[in-house]
Amino acid sequence: MASDLLRSSLLKPVGSRKTVQDQVYDQLRDALMSGAFEARATFTIASLADRFQTSHMPVREALRRLASESALRIATQGTAFVPDITLAELADITRARVIIEGATAEIAAARMGQADIAELERILAIHVATGTTGDITAMVAANRGFHFYIYDRAGSPVLMSQIENLWLRSGPYVRFLSDKMAALLKSEYKEGFVLHHAEMLDALRAGDPLAFRQAMEADIKETEHLLRDFLSSPGAIDA
Repeated sequence: MASDLLRSSLLKPVGSRKTVQDQVYDQLRDALMSGAFEARATFTIASLADRFQTSHMPVREALRRLASESALRIATQGTAFVPDITLAELADITRARVIIEGATAEIAAARMGQADIAELERILAIHVATGTTGDITAMVAANRGFHFYIYDRAGSPVLMSQIENLWLRSGPYVRFLSDKMAALLKSEYKEGFVLHHAEMLDALRAGDPLAFRQAMEADIKETEHLLRDFLSSPGAIDA
């Protein structure tokens, strides 16, 4: 099925400051990382070329790049599709995220000061507000902003590229959980959905990088537990 994203405002006609291929790639990559595509969503080169108002070649090359990063797969007829979600892959991605993002968070914590704490407080306030009002898209964006602000402060392009790839491959899982979030926020989960982010800020204020890392790891693991509960439900993956 064609993703509604192709008809949305998330993908825009490309300009000329970067190569056309790079612009197509960047927009698709960002959309995938944010969970804009659900698992099994498909789209053709022609439909994307029309959306981006470009020729087929840059779209084809961008899709190949994303396929090489395991973010997409290409069917024999040339149609691109988002990989399916599985419990085994979820466990593997989570294990890698805990190791890499946990270590990156600890490095970042030792480099952050009062201005960083203030910025994370600002992002957390948005996260709380959007979760309270049920604006799931904005809430997911705030969560991503909180995490990537931290990872950027580690000052490691190598670690950042690894984290971005993990989030890229996590896109279908982000979308799956986002679709469940409205109901979750009407349950007791609402009382603690930013608990670990608050714990990270407490650790920063206390000057405790290890506690900061542990709170980050707990946040990642809790996301896996939520997803595992939903995916383990009868018919959840096959639906």
